[in-house]
Amino acid sequence: MTKQEKGLWVTVVVLSVGVIFMGAFILRGMNDSGMDAGSDASEKEEPVASIAGEMISEKQWVDALKTRYGNNVLMDMINRQAVLAEARLQGLTVTESEVNKELQSSMEGYSSEQAFYDEMWNQFDMSTEDLRAEATYHILLEKIATKDITVSEQAIQEYYDEHEEDYKPTRQFDLSMIQVDDLDSANDALERIEDGEAFGEVAEDESTDEYSRESKGRLGFVEENDPFQPEEMLKLASEIEIGDVAGPVQVGEHYIIIRLNDIEEKQGMTYEEALEDIRMMLALNEASPLTEVEQQLRSKYGAETRVHMERPAS
Repeated sequence: MTKQEKGLWVTVVVLSVGVIFMGAFILRGMNDSGMDAGSDASEKEEPVASIAGEMISEKQWVDALKTRYGNNVLMDMINRQAVLAEARLQGLTVTESEVNKELQSSMEGYSSEQAFYDEMWNQFDMSTEDLRAEATYHILLEKIATKDITVSEQAIQEYYDEHEEDYKPTRQFDLSMIQVDDLDSANDALERIEDGEAFGEVAEDESTDEYSRESKGRLGFVEENDPFQPEEMLKLASEIEIGDVAGPVQVGEHYIIIRLNDIEEKQGMTYEEALEDIRMMLALNEASPLTEVEQQLRSKYGAETRVHMERPAS
C-alpha cells in the first residue's frame, strides 16, 4: 500500500465512522436531556418539529434515530471499550505526535488544514476533539492488531527501495478547472475569462464537471504525479505560473481550462523517517482484518447486548 493509498483509506475510515459518531452524539444528547429515569414521560411527547399541521415528538425522533443508527452506535461503543481495555492490558499508548501524523494523512487532498476541519464539521458534525479521538482509536487498534508481528529490517529496506519515488519531495498544485464537451465551448469560456470575468463564475456557468462546478471549479491540491488525475492537466499545471489560466487542452472526450492558484512543496521522507510507517504498513498486511480484531476483542472481554435492535426496512 502506497502512502497515497493509505491516506485515502484513512480518510474513508474517518468519514464512515463520522456518521456513527454523529448518531452517537445525538442519541447521547437525547438520553441526557429527555430520557432520564426521573424525567416526566410527557416531556418525551413534546413536539420538536411540525410540518403540514403534523407534530413530530421527541420520542418519535429518538426512536427513529435508534432504529436507523442504533446497531452501529452500540457496536461502536462496545468496540471502543474493548480496545481501551486491551490497550491497558498490553500497556499500549498513543502519543500526540502519532495522532497529528494520522490526521495529516487524512488531510491529503484538502486545500488547507482548516478546510479539512471545516468539512468534517459541516458534513459530519465532527469536532477537532472527535477527530482526534477517532485517530487515537484507529492507532490503538492497529497497534493491537500488529503487536505480535515482527517485520525484518531487510523487508522494510526492500519496500523503501521499491517505492523510492513515493518518498521523494513533490509539488502539489492548487487547481481550479473548467470542463466542457467541445472545443468551441472551451474557447468561449476562455474568452469570457480573458474579458475579465472571474474564473469561478465562468466555471459555475459552463463547467460540465459537477463536483468542481459546485465549488466554482476548485479542485484543491493535487500532487504533480497523482495517478488519479489526467496527465495532460498535470503537465499543463507544471508549465505555468501561479495565477495563470491555461488551456484549453483535450482530456479524453472533454476539453479543460485550468487556473493555478498556488503551489505547495511537499517534503520527502528519508529511510529513517519512513521506517516506522513502512513497518506498520507491512505488519498490517500480515495481520487479521481490523474488523476481525474488533470481533476477537469483543469476545475476549465478554461483550453482550441487552437490547434488541430492529434493522430498518429497506
